[in-house]
Amino acid sequence: MITCVLAFLFQLAFAAPHPLAGSSIVNTPNNSLAMSQLGFKLGTMPTNWIYKNSSDLDSQSLEIGPANQLARSILTIRTEKVPMKTDLEKYVRQYLRDYNQYGFEVTGLQSFKKTITPSVIVDLTQKNKQTKSRQVFYHKGDKLVLATCIDTFEKFDKTVITCNRVLGGFEWR
Repeated sequence: MITCVLAFLFQLAFAAPHPLAGSSIVNTPNNSLAMSQLGFKLGTMPTNWIYKNSSDLDSQSLEIGPANQLARSILTIRTEKVPMKTDLEKYVRQYLRDYNQYGFEVTGLQSFKKTITPSVIVDLTQKNKQTKSRQVFYHKGDKLVLATCIDTFEKFDKTVITCNRVLGGFEWR
């Protein structure tokens, strides 16, 4: 009984005066509460990262990145419904030719079918050398999750290490 009361009081300690206010535990990406509502959780998030679109946490898309407004790095997570029998690798390959039309060059493609959480990774470079990005696709049942990590061309090699750590802990709920 005491444990239940303490757990309840502990949760209240993190409560915000208004729902989704800045001090709310829901607004902290590293606790993965918003992601769990979308059906998954991520690995350890940097403590200085915030939701960039926090006014729209009910949408099927989240933008997360450093609190520093000058930082260009960002992790976008989007979910969508797909047919139950979707083959993840075929799904990704059908869109590869479109990247060229949007000014991107595919520099890498990896498929991880035999892992606990199957995924496909696409590495992209903007043709004008402004940005680099990594897209990771996850599929389970009728849900597809697309995580995109993007940063400037010069800083991406450092940023992708952080993104790999965050996305390496991806787990379906």
